[in-house]
Amino acid sequence: MANYQKKGFPAPAAHVAPQALLAEAEAPMTQEPLQEPIKVETAPAAKDFGGNVRALVEKSIVESRGRYAQAKTVAEEASAAVEASYGAARDGVVAFNVKAIEAIKADADANFELIKSLAAAKSVSELVTLQTEFARKRFEIATARGNELTELARNVADQAAAPIKAHVAKTLKVAV
Repeated sequence: MANYQKKGFPAPAAHVAPQALLAEAEAPMTQEPLQEPIKVETAPAAKDFGGNVRALVEKSIVESRGRYAQAKTVAEEASAAVEASYGAARDGVVAFNVKAIEAIKADADANFELIKSLAAAKSVSELVTLQTEFARKRFEIATARGNELTELARNVADQAAAPIKAHVAKTLKVAV
């Protein structure tokens, strides 16, 4: 016991008999009546709680309807932009295909003309000259046609992307 007190700890409590603890736990509890009744005052906002909730719900409904209308407008504008883009792409692909078909027809006509001229050739040197000149012209025409089709494809892509690009710029309020 002395060791506890030397180190600054309190002395251990005296031993209490378990019967005393049981008797204390089984003793009836008595409660004294309150002297005055407790008065609960409600705040002015609590009195109109139902009205506040109703106003909040109505406000939420109005805001939701506004947001729905805004989302519907944006979706319709996006749909119109996609449709315009699709129409431009379709028209561009048709124009590209027409050019390609014209090129194929021109190549076929040129090949038939070569065959006619080769059939009318009088010598082997004339055949070689006709074939060489034909190949040079076809190479020049193919190069020019390739450049033309590349430019047409670029224009088609730009025209197809323009409606969507404009819609995105409008939605994000960015100048294009």
